[in-house]
Amino acid sequence: LENEGKKVFINRILINGNEMTKSEAILKAINLRVDDVLRSTDIFTSEQNLYATDAFDLVEIKAEEAGERADGSRLSDLIINVDEKPPRLITYGGGYATDFGANGFFDIRHFNLLGKLLQGGARVRASSFQQLVQIDFINPRFLNDGTTEDGVIRYAPLTFAAQYQRDSTVTRFFRSTFDRGTFGIVQRVDENGNPIDLFGANTSDPTINRLTFSAETSRTISRKKRSILFARYKFEDVRLFNVESLLIKDLLLPDSRIRTSGFGANFVFDTREDCSITYTILDIIRRGDPGEPCRYNPGNPTRGSYLTAQYDISLPTLGANIGFQKLQASYNTYYTISQLKNTTFAGRGVIGLGKVFSEGQRFSPTQFPDLEGVLPISERFFAGGSTTLRGFEFEAAGPRVVVVPQGTFRNSKGEPVFLTPFTIPFGGNALAIVNLEARVPLSKSIRAVPFYDGGNVFRRVSDIFNPPEVPADDVFRQNLRAVWSHTVGLGLRLKTPIGGEFGIDYGFLLNPPRFLIPQPDGSNAIFQLRKNQIHFRFAQAF
Repeated sequence: LENEGKKVFINRILINGNEMTKSEAILKAINLRVDDVLRSTDIFTSEQNLYATDAFDLVEIKAEEAGERADGSRLSDLIINVDEKPPRLITYGGGYATDFGANGFFDIRHFNLLGKLLQGGARVRASSFQQLVQIDFINPRFLNDGTTEDGVIRYAPLTFAAQYQRDSTVTRFFRSTFDRGTFGIVQRVDENGNPIDLFGANTSDPTINRLTFSAETSRTISRKKRSILFARYKFEDVRLFNVESLLIKDLLLPDSRIRTSGFGANFVFDTREDCSITYTILDIIRRGDPGEPCRYNPGNPTRGSYLTAQYDISLPTLGANIGFQKLQASYNTYYTISQLKNTTFAGRGVIGLGKVFSEGQRFSPTQFPDLEGVLPISERFFAGGSTTLRGFEFEAAGPRVVVVPQGTFRNSKGEPVFLTPFTIPFGGNALAIVNLEARVPLSKSIRAVPFYDGGNVFRRVSDIFNPPEVPADDVFRQNLRAVWSHTVGLGLRLKTPIGGEFGIDYGFLLNPPRFLIPQPDGSNAIFQLRKNQIHFRFAQAF
């Protein structure tokens, strides 16, 4: 081809075997153009592109001589032979699980819509507690996304998706997240286990109904630095039904009907690399060169940085019933000092800022003072746990609200029980976190990791730098007040035979938050969070 004597140019491109697929779609998917120089790499890449569509069983591209140009350069015709697959794929099945009972699914997917190599599909999932219907459409070659170093054209996809989900496992979610001090009891039930409201009347089990529609595409800024910009539109309607039996009903009702509609963007910049790679003599002989000293490695980097930023805005003019904007950004950096036994110092900063500018008065100012302008629960910031603030339990940091149980409650045996007031994490409109750690090798498979985690979730953005002054006897506002927390700790990282690391961290919270809980006699009890936390995971904290 281009390296065999004279240059070879493409004269014509002929396609055989495409009974369903339009020739224009095939020509767009390949990296070959009439009058371009013919290169073997372009032929190989074009075959791979066509196989990747899942529309063909066989793809074969052949070159045939077609004479010469006036300047003496050679011409070749390209013959593309394809064998098309059946365009539809249907899968279905079912089973039984103790958590969800009988369940089943049905999926149908089309890999060649309209003969243009577009994709679309639908899926249905159903069980006793959860039902899901989803449809999607994908244009894999929506926008030109630049070229690779070899001149190969890349495309950015456009994805449309619509989904409806009904979930009646809402009480299971609250058991794991909001059951502080309630012994796992989150719902009022009668002696037969049926849900009842505050006055003992029968009601139905609570459900979350969610309708979403989204459209998303992307643009590569720099392939070398793995820098990508994602842009999307999203509509979401979330509704809570039958919450009368729930212990935290009053906190859920203001967010029982939330409809958001707006645009969002994500930016990613990633230069994380592992520079601890060593090559044996056999590796060097086989490769023919010493190889790259560093390789991209997001799971265990020794140098580089990782930046993510996400911005979302919900606009009533686009059909939302609440208007807000929200920004969250995170920056990670890694640096290794060989003189300290290849110790890697890792740091991360996270900032989250949110503001409601329309329909923010959802909470009663008398029952819930100072909650005006708070983000919906699905958009609020939460923190705490093995990957954020290791001095807290999962998502247990930040402002809290006291819940005073009312009505009759029963345990798993159906026996009436008395529940005392308790606090639940409420989240906030702002988030600030700093993580610092040193990853010190003790052996080839074990590392010690001393760390510091600082930060918190805050009610307002201004509270990050200027916590409000609140009267000592104002229980509700005192519990919403958050200050910068400090956690120090020590962890171990153990390399596993299957790859990756198993991590265990012990975190000690130096200034555990204290919350006020009203008592029946009119006094306030003080509830202090635990100082000690142990976390396990199969990955780095960041």
